[in-house]
Amino acid sequence: MWTHVVADSLIGIAYFAISITLAYLVYKGWRDIPFQGLLTAFGLFILACGCTHLVEVVTVWVPVYVFSAAVKILTALASVITAAVLPFTVPQTLALVQQAKMSGQVTAELRASEERKDALLREVHHRVKNNLAVICSLFYLQSTHTKDEETVQIFRDMENRVHSMALVHESLYGSENLARVDFAEYAQTLAKNILSSHGSPSAPVRLKSDLEAVIMSVDLAVPCGLILNELISNAFKHGFPNGVGGEIKLTLRSGPEGRCSLCVEDSGVGFPDDLDVNTSKSLGLRLVRSLTLQIRGSFELVKTDPGTSACLQFTVDHNAH
Repeated sequence: MWTHVVADSLIGIAYFAISITLAYLVYKGWRDIPFQGLLTAFGLFILACGCTHLVEVVTVWVPVYVFSAAVKILTALASVITAAVLPFTVPQTLALVQQAKMSGQVTAELRASEERKDALLREVHHRVKNNLAVICSLFYLQSTHTKDEETVQIFRDMENRVHSMALVHESLYGSENLARVDFAEYAQTLAKNILSSHGSPSAPVRLKSDLEAVIMSVDLAVPCGLILNELISNAFKHGFPNGVGGEIKLTLRSGPEGRCSLCVEDSGVGFPDDLDVNTSKSLGLRLVRSLTLQIRGSFELVKTDPGTSACLQFTVDHNAH
């Protein structure tokens, strides 16, 4: 007898636990999960089965056969309803399975298409970088065939400008995101390259960097890179003439609503008093003004004690592709 009591009790408790779980599932996911009616009917069927087993336990001591018969009738009714609902859900279940298969195929095709696009973009960046590197080499080779120092400097400036553009594509080629550039990392690399090409061992110029992470699109990174190249190159050429040493500080700050500031400060001799940034016919400053207008930013050149501070203000659109 006790074996039947324990067995019926455990089965009844298990059935109640399953019913409660199904009820919670239907309640929480009523709008998201399919076959709510079937789950409800199945939960009632299991609940009725649990009641049947618990009534069997009660009738061992109290022979309430009428109550037991009523419970069994309810259980039979729940069983019939579940059996009647179940066949109508079979076509829907098969349709969901087919839809899941098709969705998996579409997802695989989209993933393969994305991988092909990434490979193509990576190859494009690689080829653009190589072509720009060839142009840099041509400028360098041409500079070695002239003895005029001013002409040599022009070729070197052009080489550095093209190299700043090539570095953007090199950064994209080596990154996971092929559409956006980590400008802090890019600026650090560009500044070190310019330092190695302009630095003088006898009077070294130290480079300090304080760069916050700013992720931007290629359309913004290229003009910002060209501006940064001009600012750092001008700091080397005009801030430290005649082999004078000092320090250049590079700062990148990111503010609210995508507002960013890029500053190059040097401890050099500063710029002449009669220099007007807005009207200067210097190619470098004309390029800075033009590119600042292109990115809808603002540029300011200020004398400091000692040296010069050049700051570019611009906005990064984080939603741009």
